[in-house]
Amino acid sequence: MLEEPYRWVEAINNRRDYLQDQLAGGSPVVGTTYAGGVLLLTTTPGPRKLFEVYNEMAFAAVGHPADIEKLRKAVIDIAHIEGFNLSAADVTLQRLVSFGLGPLMKAAFDEIFRSPFIARVMMAELDPGGGGDAFCTIDADGSFAQSGRAAALGGSEESVSVMVDKLRESGHDLPLEQALGAALEAWGLGRLTLDAEDGESPGDEAVREFLRGGLEGFKVEAAVLDRDRAAKSKFSLLAADDLAASLSAHVGAEPP
Repeated sequence: MLEEPYRWVEAINNRRDYLQDQLAGGSPVVGTTYAGGVLLLTTTPGPRKLFEVYNEMAFAAVGHPADIEKLRKAVIDIAHIEGFNLSAADVTLQRLVSFGLGPLMKAAFDEIFRSPFIARVMMAELDPGGGGDAFCTIDADGSFAQSGRAAALGGSEESVSVMVDKLRESGHDLPLEQALGAALEAWGLGRLTLDAEDGESPGDEAVREFLRGGLEGFKVEAAVLDRDRAAKSKFSLLAADDLAASLSAHVGAEPP
């Protein structure tokens, strides 16, 4: 009997190590505010990674595509049940994460005879009045952290830290075209930091050089929560032509 708590702790630690190994190579996701709302950006070799959750909320993730889809559907269901039973005003980022997605992922992680979700999630919420835009990142164990202005998902704490610092350094009131370029540079910095063997953070020129040749086989995906959009839903994916023009002008990268 005395061995049981130890075995549970050991199993949890093993699960944590396993999830870190599985998620270490995932393409980063960056989120930042810009002059017109909230911007999310990532790259993907195939399946979409950026989605609408509710009128003013978006969802992004890294990890196993099947688990990402399960979590996406779960949070959409929770949001619409809240909106139907209560009101649209009650569907908030804090409620969806604190009482929905966080506990769901924590339960899967803690039950050692059940498969955990191999995913990390970012959610973004637009403040229609401006000034209160928010992000929340949820780890595979259900732990979460809320932030304003900028957030990132990556394969290591260091890569996340450098991406967020880069986004904050770039500013949060940029026009969309400039914000796209800054977001792609932050993404590239995170990707290079993750791959670096010496632990040194690469410089701006190294990041631009990587972006000019490092996107082959990947598609740049970007979405916005647009404060000025007249529709109830503020979410929209950016078209490939819009991405090509702004990203090429900023870093010389041609998105596939």
